[in-house]
Amino acid sequence: MKRILFAVILVFALLASSCATRPEPQDNTSSTVSEEQEQTGVFGKPAPSPLDINSGEFKKASEIDSNYIVKSENGYTYISIFAPEIDISGFPYLEENGNQLYRLKIADQSKYTDMNKNLAWNTAGGQVRFRTNATNLKIDVTLHYSYAGMKHFAPSGISGMDVYVGTGTARKYVTTILPTQEPKYSGDVVLEAGTKEVLINLPLYAGVKEMSIGLPSDATIAQPLPRAYDKPIVFYGSSITQGGCASRPGTAYFNILSRALDAGVVNLGFSGSAFGETAIAEYIALIEMSAFVFDYDYNADTPEKLGPTHYPFYEIVRNAHPDIPIIFVSRCSYNPKDPNAVQCRKLIMNNYEKAKAAGDDNVYFVDGSLFFDPDNPNDYTVDGLHPTDLGFRAMAEGIFPVLKAALEK
Repeated sequence: MKRILFAVILVFALLASSCATRPEPQDNTSSTVSEEQEQTGVFGKPAPSPLDINSGEFKKASEIDSNYIVKSENGYTYISIFAPEIDISGFPYLEENGNQLYRLKIADQSKYTDMNKNLAWNTAGGQVRFRTNATNLKIDVTLHYSYAGMKHFAPSGISGMDVYVGTGTARKYVTTILPTQEPKYSGDVVLEAGTKEVLINLPLYAGVKEMSIGLPSDATIAQPLPRAYDKPIVFYGSSITQGGCASRPGTAYFNILSRALDAGVVNLGFSGSAFGETAIAEYIALIEMSAFVFDYDYNADTPEKLGPTHYPFYEIVRNAHPDIPIIFVSRCSYNPKDPNAVQCRKLIMNNYEKAKAAGDDNVYFVDGSLFFDPDNPNDYTVDGLHPTDLGFRAMAEGIFPVLKAALEK
């Protein structure tokens, strides 16, 4: 009996000790987890927009300006996504680019590398939003080119589109519009009754040339509600930043963060070609944004490649935006036995410390080496490098507390 009593006392003592010795987070690299987050996850409890979903001006689909009506058939009116009742985000120079879904400035193409200017046609980070009372949608899309298979990347991620419904941070997945091997494809979406906001994540690697939304002709449509943040969060990096290899667009880490923060995004991930070019830094400096997140040591993967560009890239953006949070992130696919990975991580940390020492109190470091389970890191990737949906979720959960705290600072 005495032995049993002693064992019980020992268990309680160990439990009390573990609760009392929770490690403190390092300054500017992580944040504490609230009681609500412990109950609902890192992102907290989803909350719809406090604004009235029925506010503002709605129009019947059949009464939209005829310049934006693509076709009418079988009781449906197909509306171009460029209609005033629809919001397109993720393309900072949409008007200047002649309503072409291009992530850089077409007029400045000569300044960019061939890879960057070609990949800018990919629509990673692009979002289409609107409110409607329709219970059925038909979506038609024409890509710039047909799907060309990659053995490690699902076609639904490369060329597909995800549909979500909801407002604020309470957006729920509805369906994925799956691509075909042809440049043109279509999909049907079934929605709940009543007025709702629809969000469509555009393809991660394919480029959208034309797109229309088909609504029942008597259904109504209106601009979406304002987001919590007026200006987007800008992301710069490699194929991982662009979304490779998420199974569908909505599971890429930047789109997860977009929903969790109720913020638009501008994705400037360039697959295999993010080397911290001055022309890209200067372009980013032109964009009005709420925050900037960059991680490109996957492509600039040695100190010799990363060192000459990393701090100057930060300086170009900071000089143009003295007040926004800037988040330094190191690579998620981290191998502690790879000397280049170790040195690049140290270089990024040192540049973060250098920026702080220079008086920048709105710069942050997120350690990508902590994103994945160190005992089973390849459970988080497709090929030892590109994250799966699990890997992207881990990235979003690692970045979110720091980014949210910085935005609210």
